[in-house]
Amino acid sequence: MDHHSAAEGDGSHASDQEIERRFWEMTDTIMVPHHNECMICFLMRTMTLLKQSGFDMTATFQRLNAPRATQWATRLMRMGIFSDCQLLQDGVMVNDAIWEADCCPDCGIPYAAPDCLEVRHGSTQPCKLWRWRADVARDNFQAWLERR
Repeated sequence: MDHHSAAEGDGSHASDQEIERRFWEMTDTIMVPHHNECMICFLMRTMTLLKQSGFDMTATFQRLNAPRATQWATRLMRMGIFSDCQLLQDGVMVNDAIWEADCCPDCGIPYAAPDCLEVRHGSTQPCKLWRWRADVARDNFQAWLERR
């Protein structure tokens, strides 16, 4: 028998069940928010799993980290955000006072983000790495008014 055969019985090769168990362990660590991780950092970390429409990963975050935030999707839709991807693209922006990001020229989403600066458990607010785009617009408008 060749060295790749599981029939040798030497225990050196994982069974299909063991491979599947390891796969799901790895997947679960990606799909579960870290302790006090903010929603935006969670979405950035799970970006490869995001769909173009819907709030699948936001719902996962809400279910596991912020179960009391039952109106979260409704609040996002009032902001004009209709998916996880759109939340990253149009809902938040990098907080330039904290870090400088290398962003995709097409969508504006950073290629990577530093470790989350954390929020309290149950919060749906972004950590200090991010700012709500509406807040930035409001601050810019206020600064413009003050210069006049």
